[in-house]
Amino acid sequence: MGNAAPVRESFTAFSSECNFLLLGAGIVLRLVVFGNMGYLNNDNHLEVIEYVARWWVPPHADLFHQAYHPPLYYYLAAVLLHLGGVEAVHGLSLALSAGTLVLIALLLLRLPWINRKLRHWCLALAVFHPQFIMFSLFISNDTLAIFLGALIFYQCRRAQVMPSLFNDVLLGLALGLGLLTKAVFLAFLLPLLVFLWITGRQWDFAGRQLVYRLGLFILIAGILGCYKYVESAVIFGNPIISNVDFSDWARHQKPTWIGPRSLLDFDVFKLVKTPIISPTTVHSYPLMTYGSFWYSLIPESSFQSNTSEPLNRLGSLIYLVALCPTILMVIGAARLGKESFTLGYSTMSSEPAQDRAVYQGVVIFILLLNFLLIMAAGWRYDLWSVFQGRLLFPSYVAILLALHAGMQWAAISQLWSRIVRCLMTALLGLFVAYFVVEVSLAIVYPDKPSRGNHMPFKINMHAR
Repeated sequence: MGNAAPVRESFTAFSSECNFLLLGAGIVLRLVVFGNMGYLNNDNHLEVIEYVARWWVPPHADLFHQAYHPPLYYYLAAVLLHLGGVEAVHGLSLALSAGTLVLIALLLLRLPWINRKLRHWCLALAVFHPQFIMFSLFISNDTLAIFLGALIFYQCRRAQVMPSLFNDVLLGLALGLGLLTKAVFLAFLLPLLVFLWITGRQWDFAGRQLVYRLGLFILIAGILGCYKYVESAVIFGNPIISNVDFSDWARHQKPTWIGPRSLLDFDVFKLVKTPIISPTTVHSYPLMTYGSFWYSLIPESSFQSNTSEPLNRLGSLIYLVALCPTILMVIGAARLGKESFTLGYSTMSSEPAQDRAVYQGVVIFILLLNFLLIMAAGWRYDLWSVFQGRLLFPSYVAILLALHAGMQWAAISQLWSRIVRCLMTALLGLFVAYFVVEVSLAIVYPDKPSRGNHMPFKINMHAR
């Protein structure tokens, strides 16, 4: 018994050192990718930034391909464009990418129910996940949206531990900034209201006080984040408008829907056989979302190994091995939802257990609404480009917590636990190999960093 405390202290020090090393590796990797990958993807956000930098008013949604987005990112980037040119704008992406990783690492450390041994696996995924890294480094509002998503989850925990009016205001500000960046944050609004209501009830706030705090939260988030939605409603009669409503490019991506099998096609071997987007995968909602989450299914950057045989066989392997964390995430999300419901209605639960139930329940609620928002947009517009895994990245913290819960479930069996760890190690190794290949190609065959529209072909939507 006398040796227990030194052993625990030694393990804690080792755990902290691992987190520090992982965080350092993640920032170094982002620097390497930043220096070798072009700054534009298939969505040209730079033309919106240049317009704002010239006129200092946001363009209407029909003026540019990406002008339908809320304007916060473009104003921040426009200031930097004046101060340091495109390089400074690109530097903002690097700063936000590193900041996102730091927030994720801090939150994983500060959630007391996170298993120390499993924390490293969750952080390692955020450190090495190629799509997560790349979409946080483009000149794009995705970079700010991903950062603000992590910030909201971080501030939720602060507001739960210290439920002061100040922390509620900060959470309202974070959500308002999110709404002023990208429409995906509409999925955050209802869960955060539920979160603040439950937290207020747990701390025995008076009814009038609770209503006041909820009203203040809605007022701050609404006033700060409503601009683009009001503008689009006034000008176009639709608060939620898209670039699809103003051009004919979308007809080349239709029809995605070919009946119920578009929802039920989980045949990952289609992706394994053809790692890049093809007529065999564009009609499957699950395959498009899964493939673009784990690998560059769509050519969208100057990293182009996905279009080259046999280099894209790395993608085939990633699709196969990534089945492990994906299944664990689904199982984990279901377990968190069930646990939150059970503990939330139990009068016998301890206060820490109640806090865990509320936080994890709200986190999974956000992730679910984020996913349903993607599916609803895909159903409405019937376009394959809507089903992109990157649209889940503002909810990345929820994805990591679902993975943690899934790995906890697998740990009930020593055999399953070892299999999961081996597959996770293999996946991380494939991620590193992917970056080694891409960076090597970028050094030998440098591309113009300003080149956009990386799709080398059009998809025959009528082929099967």
